[in-house]
Amino acid sequence: MLAFALDLGKIAGDMVNLVWGPWLFFLLLGCGLLFSVISKFVQVRILTHGYGCISGKYDNPDDTGHISHFQALCAALSATIGLGNIAGVAVAVSVGGPGAVFWMWVVGVFGMALKFMECTLAVMFRDVRDVPDPSAPALMEKDAESRTLEYEGEQPPEPGAKPTARGEVRGGPMWYMQKALVEPLKARGNILWVVFKILAVLFAVATMLNSFGGGNMFQGWNVSDMLTRHVFGTYKVAGIEPKYLVALAFSFLVAMVIIGGIKRIGEVASKLVPFMCVFYVAGALFVILNHAADVPHYIGLIFKSAFTPTAEGGAFAGVTVWIAFQQGLRRACFSNEAGEGSAAMAHAAAQTDEPIREGVVAGIGPFIDTIIICTMSALVLLISGVWQRPAVGIVASVDNGSIVVERNDDVQEKYQALYADIVNNDDKLRVQLASGVGVEFADLAVPIASVDMGEGGAWQDVKTVTLDASDPDTVDQTEAARILPGMEVHLDIAGADMTAFAFDTTFVGLGRYGVTLAVCFFAFSTMISWSYYGEKGAEYLLGPGAILPYKFLFVIFVFLGMVLEEFKTVYDFSDATTGLMVLCNLPAVLILSPAVLRAAKNYFKRLDSGQMKKFE
Repeated sequence: MLAFALDLGKIAGDMVNLVWGPWLFFLLLGCGLLFSVISKFVQVRILTHGYGCISGKYDNPDDTGHISHFQALCAALSATIGLGNIAGVAVAVSVGGPGAVFWMWVVGVFGMALKFMECTLAVMFRDVRDVPDPSAPALMEKDAESRTLEYEGEQPPEPGAKPTARGEVRGGPMWYMQKALVEPLKARGNILWVVFKILAVLFAVATMLNSFGGGNMFQGWNVSDMLTRHVFGTYKVAGIEPKYLVALAFSFLVAMVIIGGIKRIGEVASKLVPFMCVFYVAGALFVILNHAADVPHYIGLIFKSAFTPTAEGGAFAGVTVWIAFQQGLRRACFSNEAGEGSAAMAHAAAQTDEPIREGVVAGIGPFIDTIIICTMSALVLLISGVWQRPAVGIVASVDNGSIVVERNDDVQEKYQALYADIVNNDDKLRVQLASGVGVEFADLAVPIASVDMGEGGAWQDVKTVTLDASDPDTVDQTEAARILPGMEVHLDIAGADMTAFAFDTTFVGLGRYGVTLAVCFFAFSTMISWSYYGEKGAEYLLGPGAILPYKFLFVIFVFLGMVLEEFKTVYDFSDATTGLMVLCNLPAVLILSPAVLRAAKNYFKRLDSGQMKKFE
C-alpha cells in the first residue's frame, strides 16, 4: 500500500514539475506584465472605479445575467479565498522562504490585469442561449417553460431575445475560445479551429478535475485534519470518528447550496465572504500589532530574500532565489487563480451588458486575495518564527528502528507550552535528513512510540521521545536508514496547521480554534464556487444533462476528501491541473486582447466624460 502511494505521489510530483516548468512561470508573469502595460496599468482603474461598480451604482436591472456585480465578485472570491490563503501561504513560506511572499505580491498585482482581461472576455463572448439547469428547476423564473429553449429538435429563441431562465448565461475560457476563435475560424475554413477546440476541451477537462481536487478534496482534507487535531482529538461518538459525521454535515450543506445553481451560490457568497474576510484579517492584525516592532524587519527580509538565497534555520533548509520565485508564483496562482480562467466562469453570470465593467470588478479579486489576505498569513508566519520550525530535539540513538530523541533545551518560551502539548497529543515527528534544499523534500515523518515525561506536563518535564521507524507500511525504510544520531527533529506541522500554530504563539487558542473556524468557512466557500466551475466544464463537454450527475459526484467527493488520511498527492494533482488551465487559457487571452483594449478605450472614454448611466 505504501509502495503504491509512493508511486502515485511520484507521478503527481512529476506532473507538477512538467507542467510548472520555468516556461509556464515566465508565460504567466510575461502576460501579466504585458497586459498591465498595454492596458495602461488598468490596476489604477480597478482600485478607483471598482468600488462604484460593486456598490450597485451601475447595476441595471434590465441587463442580461443572473447575479449582481458584488455577488459575482463574492462568488469568485468565495473560490479564491480558501485554503490557499492559509495552508498555501504556509507551504510557500516554509518551502520558499520569505522571498516567496514578494513573488506572491508580484503575481497579485499582475494578476489584477490578467483577471481584468479574461473576465472581460468571459462577458464579451458568453453564451446567452443555454438551456435551464436541470438540477435547479425550482429556481427557474415563471416564464422559463413558456419560452422556446435549445432542446434538441426545437427552434432557438429569436436573436436578441432576453434570456430569463437560470441556466441561460454561461461563459468562461472554453466559451470565449468557442465563440471568438473556434466558430469564426471554422466558418472561414481555417484549420486552426481544431487547435483552439482542443484547448477549449482540455480546459474544460482540467477544470472538472481541479474542481474535485483543489476545489474539493484538498479543502475537505484540511477541514477534517484541523478539526481532528484541534477540536476532536481521539474523541468518538458511539464508536464513530467525528470526522465522518463532519463529512456528512459538510456534504449536506454543500449540496443544499449548489443545487440552487449560481443564483444561490452568489447569494450565500455575498454574505459569507465579507464576514470571513473580516474575521480572519482581524485575528491576523491582532497578532501583527502585538509584534509591530518586528514588522519592518520582516518586510525587509521579504524583499531581500526575493533576490538573494535564504540561509537555513530550524526545519527550514535554506533555498535559492529560484525556489522562492517558483513557490511564490505557484502558491499565488493557486490562491488568486489569475490567468487560470476559473473566475471568468463566475463573472460571466453577472447581470451587465458592459464587459469592461465586469472586468474591473474581477480585477479587485487578486488585490483582496493576495495583497491583503495572503499577506496577513505570511506576516503572522514570519513574525512567529514558525516557518522555520525550531527543533524539538536531537536524535540521541538509533537501534533497529527505535529512535530516541533528546529534548531541545533552547526552545523559546513562546513555543514551550505548544511543543509540550503537540508532543503529548500528536502521532508523528519529522526527522531532518539533509540541508540545503526545501524542507518539503528533506525530512521524514516518523510515528511517536512513547514520551518520557515528568508529572508536571511542561516542556521542561519532557526527557526523551521515542520514535518507531520499523514499520515498512508507515515509514519508507530506505529513508529511515539515513537517520543518524545528531540529526534535528521537528514538529510534524504543515499547511493550515502551521498557520494555526503561528497564531497560537501570540495567544493560545487563537490558532487552535480561530484558524480552525476560518478554515471551515474558507473551505466551504471554495467548495460551493468550484462546484459551479466544474459544472460549467461538465456542461461544455457533455451538455446540460451532465450537470446533475456532476453535482451528485461532487458531493460524494466532499465526503471522501474529509475522510482521507493523506492529501499531498491530491495537492500535487491539483497543482498540475491548475497549470494546465493556465496553459490552455492564456494563448486565447493573448490573441483576443486587442478586442478588450478597444472596448476598454470606449468604456473609459464614456466613463470619464460622464456618459455612464447610474442607477442609485
